[in-house]
Amino acid sequence: MHQGTANQRRFQADIHRLLGMLLQRDVADPRLQGIVITRVEAAHGRHLLKVWVHRSGEEDAEDCTRRLTRLTPHFMHELRRALPRKRLPTIRFCWDESIDKGGEVLDLLQRLERG
Repeated sequence: MHQGTANQRRFQADIHRLLGMLLQRDVADPRLQGIVITRVEAAHGRHLLKVWVHRSGEEDAEDCTRRLTRLTPHFMHELRRALPRKRLPTIRFCWDESIDKGGEVLDLLQRLERG
């Protein structure tokens, strides 16, 4: 996967940091507590930022991403205030299943090791 230029990586890291702060500071919905941003990726010619999120033990990932999507206008407003850019890419929240899959692989390896 192409990582982009240093400026793009720095911008994505800034978005990651700022959104993480906004999730902690501004989100009062208890159903979204414990959500973490696992990565931020540029897509579609950098007009879209995919923000991958996860929460341990979450049963309804679709509901979480839907709730975060409803908060996107607030996040965009706060990002425009914090980042000196004329245009910000659109944000799309996506559920990161790789953490769960990684845990399943570790469990399988441990079972194989035991016998």
